[in-house]
Amino acid sequence: MKPKPTRLPALCFAFALCFAFALAFALATTLPAAPPAAVAKDPADPQKAFNFANKPDAMLQEQARVIYKQARRVLEAHPPSAMPDAARQLALFAIDSLLHDTRLDKGAAFTGFMEDVARRVADTLATKPAVPLRIIRFYNHGFILQTPSVTLAIDIVRGGRRVITGVDEEPFIDLELMRPIVGRCDALFVSHPHNDHADLRLARLFLDAGKPVVAPPGLWENESPLIIRPRSAGATAPVDFTLALPALRAPLAVRAYPGHQGKTPNNLYAITTPEGKIILHSGDQTGGGDDLSWLLKIREQLRVDVFLPQCWMARLPLVVEGVAPALVLPGHENEMGHTIDHRESYWQTMRRVQKLSAPVIVTAWGEHVDIP
Repeated sequence: MKPKPTRLPALCFAFALCFAFALAFALATTLPAAPPAAVAKDPADPQKAFNFANKPDAMLQEQARVIYKQARRVLEAHPPSAMPDAARQLALFAIDSLLHDTRLDKGAAFTGFMEDVARRVADTLATKPAVPLRIIRFYNHGFILQTPSVTLAIDIVRGGRRVITGVDEEPFIDLELMRPIVGRCDALFVSHPHNDHADLRLARLFLDAGKPVVAPPGLWENESPLIIRPRSAGATAPVDFTLALPALRAPLAVRAYPGHQGKTPNNLYAITTPEGKIILHSGDQTGGGDDLSWLLKIREQLRVDVFLPQCWMARLPLVVEGVAPALVLPGHENEMGHTIDHRESYWQTMRRVQKLSAPVIVTAWGEHVDIP
């Protein structure tokens, strides 16, 4: 015979439920209420920061940012050298791979990378070098020559489109980031009138500060009387001239060679610093043609300490022999205005310079080399 069912479990459950409601009411009336956000907010999910499902563009941007940052760390640990180790080479090649991915051309990662270049250059310029010459690499074929007595910029631009005219421009670097750099430079040299070498708004920062701009024939003809044009378009011989700069007791000695990129006048500036160093910047000089006759005789006229050629110069080994510099610092890698087949890579430069007759140091944007 089955035992008669009892109502005790049901009564216990009812009693417990009533007690729970009473306790909840008591707590609600005696304790301060928690902020609504704290009650409603779900626990943070740390995995969300790594979740790029259905967001491939965001993933590529974050990946590029991480690689740019890591490449910079490696380059800082392995600074410019005529004999770069494997770690430094790999860091440069990683930058190549990012700058050749057109999906990243206008993204936040690239913009941040370029802004970082500008800030690092400004930081470097804040302190005078303890050596006779420091050469700072800027974007493309831009360099800044810094000595204990003078600082000179050559072909520095913000990158992007139409900066030569300043109209509807699309620069990579904001003009405000360039002000500290211009503030620490004494003059600007421009080799020829192409966007990746000539930047009107940047030149105006120099001119507005009363600092001279040295330009090739035909560039910014009506812009300012402070623009100096040492040679005419038809000149066939080098022109020696001087620049009077407030920072210097004696004028700066410069020679402008009558070069060309194709048919476009292109000045090659040979600058003699007050410390006695001679630096030759090629602009975009085409290696061959009629100019080859005087290019191969530069060694007979000047003792060049540092040659700054564009990495893709035709007959580069022959020209280097004609210049006979103590050191070569090539430039113009990864000019972003071109399709990727003409964005010359660091790895391509390293192949091209293997048989040059002078030691070579390949630098990344924002780096510098001290010349004793």
